[in-house]
Amino acid sequence: KEEAIFEEPLLYTSYVASCGGHEAALLPVTSMEALKEVLEAKLEEYNEQVASMNLVLFDVAMQHISRIARIIDLPVGSSLLVGVGGSGKQSLAKLSAFILGYDVIRIVVTTSYNINDLRTDIQSMFIKAGVQGAQLLFVMTDGQITDDRFLVPINDFLSAGWIPELFPVDEMDGILGKVRSEAKSMGYLDTPDQLFDFFLDKVRKNLHM
Repeated sequence: KEEAIFEEPLLYTSYVASCGGHEAALLPVTSMEALKEVLEAKLEEYNEQVASMNLVLFDVAMQHISRIARIIDLPVGSSLLVGVGGSGKQSLAKLSAFILGYDVIRIVVTTSYNINDLRTDIQSMFIKAGVQGAQLLFVMTDGQITDDRFLVPINDFLSAGWIPELFPVDEMDGILGKVRSEAKSMGYLDTPDQLFDFFLDKVRKNLHM
């Protein structure tokens, strides 16, 4: 109906249903007050279980949380958050990940941190997501891109899901051996190509940036 199409707020989330103990379903938010109740409860949980985060849940912040959560809840879902320094981009991303039950991965960039260190960190993320099935959100700030070459593996991951020559051949064989039984149970053939496809599908489903 026309009045439903133009109703405010025009915001859909699946986490409101799951936080209420129901199966996750993408439903419209009935009111910002109702959304705030859910998010304040999740923020309180975050502060108790993870770390104290002083976050003011005004309407725009709640809309951003809902957008981030909707994006990273999708397979291959990643997003670029743009805003002035100190606007809460990292806090909103971390709370969105917490609501969905994802682990947040951060890298520690020092003066000696180089492209090989980044590839090693990404290797670890791929194994956690593709072998162990952990759901991860990799949060990286523009300030951590201390070398333009960092953008190459990031671009490869975002565009194709795979980074060429990320693992040595023998290590890749070991990874495929670890996912073999699960892949076969999901209907994949026991061939290197099929096992790699299964591993990569699992990475793209579980690793978000």
